[in-house]
Amino acid sequence: MLEQVHIRKVMTPIEIAEVQKLNAEIWGSQAIPSHQLLAAVQNGGLVLGAYLEEKLIGFNYCFVGYHDREIYLHSHMIGVKKAYREQGVGELLKHAQQEYAKENGFQLVRWLFEPLEVSLANLAFLKLNAFSYQYENDYYGALQDDFNEGLPSDRLVVEWWIEREQMADSIDELEEIADEIVPWTLTVDGLPVLDVDNTFQMEQSFHQDAYLLPIPQYLQKVKVESPKLAEDWRYKIRTILTTLFNQDYAIVRVKKQPEYVHSYLLVRRSLLAL
Repeated sequence: MLEQVHIRKVMTPIEIAEVQKLNAEIWGSQAIPSHQLLAAVQNGGLVLGAYLEEKLIGFNYCFVGYHDREIYLHSHMIGVKKAYREQGVGELLKHAQQEYAKENGFQLVRWLFEPLEVSLANLAFLKLNAFSYQYENDYYGALQDDFNEGLPSDRLVVEWWIEREQMADSIDELEEIADEIVPWTLTVDGLPVLDVDNTFQMEQSFHQDAYLLPIPQYLQKVKVESPKLAEDWRYKIRTILTTLFNQDYAIVRVKKQPEYVHSYLLVRRSLLAL
């Protein structure tokens, strides 16, 4: 199917209206108005559409960002029609975004995503070799769409340097020696839970070169079957990642497990020249 999907820039009001319709289908009340999308693409922004037999099945909306004297491309929203998810469409959109960034002089692409969504983590850290060392608490406030409702809108800030090569061999070695920073077990209902209580302190110091941090393989399943457990994951992961980021660790990869959880690989930034 992927070889039949083509990516192109969305420019005209008619094309933008089609993107906005899909946007609303995916994000509901959080959808971006078509007039804002059109204004963005006419003023330095970018909307990419993924088309299968001329049918829009996905999109990516970006605009120019500026922070700490650095100009970058901010990838604000990516969405894929439900029937085509988990098939690599998002990765195609990201690589088209990469080509646009190269052609237009951007060295850095940034975006934010839900820290407990494994599919988004896999895309960022396994497929694109991006990294993160910034955690934002409840970044958007309360969100009511199907993906986000019920939890604070915490986000990881991801950096993807277009021309920078990641040291894959070194990261492989660090993954081999990394210990789980906290253990996990299963509830009586077969849901994963972090086996750590409130004794985990943000003042705790960490000294190893690398750690593994579990996250649930299916956040939405946990949210439906045990909202309290989903909250437990949110606040524990918030505390642990904030602690490690403050001590100069960065997420550089996801280690896949057979079931229940995958794990973030966190490595000292001094070992990565970040």
